Amino acid sequence: MEEKKQKEITVSRIPLQETRVFYWRYPQWKSLKDKLLPEIIEHQKETPEPLQGSNDLCWRGRKEYECEESLLEPVGMIVTSWLENYLPKKLFDIEINYWTNINKPGSTNMIHNHVMASCHLSGVYYVQSENTGAIRFYTHEQLYNLIPDGMPYQNKIGHSPSDGDILVWPSYLHHDVEVNLSSQDRINVAFNVNIKSKKNVVNLEAERNERKTRK
Repeated sequence: MEEKKQKEITVSRIPLQETRVFYWRYPQWKSLKDKLLPEIIEHQKETPEPLQGSNDLCWRGRKEYECEESLLEPVGMIVTSWLENYLPKKLFDIEINYWTNINKPGSTNMIHNHVMASCHLSGVYYVQSENTGAIRFYTHEQLYNLIPDGMPYQNKIGHSPSDGDILVWPSYLHHDVEVNLSSQDRINVAFNVNIKSKKNVVNLEAERNERKTRK
């Protein structure tokens, strides 16, 4: 009996949406902590009443720190990595708005997103965070338990931060924070990013390369 050869098939994968959390541990985190932490503690002393909407046992404040330039260096670098990954070869202006969170032992951050802030990206830089609880991220499908058992992407993604970790993600992504079961405060600087495309900008490198090809 002659065996029939099975036909080879080509399967294409159609991308619908990709949601990634970008992570980096800032190499100069110790020197930044030495600058930033005293300013944060002084800020809390000067303004002991937290901003409206803060979680229980959580102090939230907003201030431009004297070491802001050093703080915005890791923020700018990880935002640049996000832009180069998703929107390569384009130029942007970015606006960064940040605030400080101090979560006492026993505190937690309830599930939320940053859509109401009308921003494109959100993120957090951890100043003091060892063993203070993981940040957890949820897609819409995970949030509403729509994924059957055993299927890919069923479980939420968590990250237990170390001092100097910085994360960035799309502002629509739901997230919360585990209870701080340690004996120390969890201190971080959260931020939102607005992205605006630059128009009528000459790409000097591309211009130089084009001139070389003309010669």
